[in-house]
Amino acid sequence: METNAGQRYEIDYEIILKYYTIEEVKERFGIWYSEAKKFIKRKGLSEHAVINTRRLGYAICDYFVDMIRMKEFHGIEHANLNKIYAYSCYWFVRRQPIQLLDDIGNDDLYMNELFAVNSLVARLRRHADNADLINKQSLLELGSLWLYNFKFRLFTAQTLETAICCFFVANGNRSIGK
Repeated sequence: METNAGQRYEIDYEIILKYYTIEEVKERFGIWYSEAKKFIKRKGLSEHAVINTRRLGYAICDYFVDMIRMKEFHGIEHANLNKIYAYSCYWFVRRQPIQLLDDIGNDDLYMNELFAVNSLVARLRRHADNADLINKQSLLELGSLWLYNFKFRLFTAQTLETAICCFFVANGNRSIGK
């Protein structure tokens, strides 16, 4: 790869294998791939969208590298689910592995962002202590806000993590991690 100044650099992801097994990396890849494939099918876009496995691979590697850095910095052994969900969504949106094959309209232009929101909202509901009592309208509004931010605003994995924590606090739940 070359920078604008013509300097060559290589992305070294070998550090991942010092902390995680190849099976763990492949498993994460398989989960993300499978979930994205199901999402594309549910949207009725199987003929119009594909998953770019190279982009997905980079998203997975970037996710694991961030997890390693965060664990080393904080001196923790395991990341909590808030961090896992935030960093997963961040890198999925950043790397854009769902690719449209043709021009099918503006509604499907932001497939990666919509996938990330749907995935995140489903996970939050699943882990909420009082999932049956969560105001569905509020959750839809939160999802819409995230989608808007993914499309048009700056965000980081850390801001997503904060938003996830706030969701649980606002719903009277414990956060799903420290």
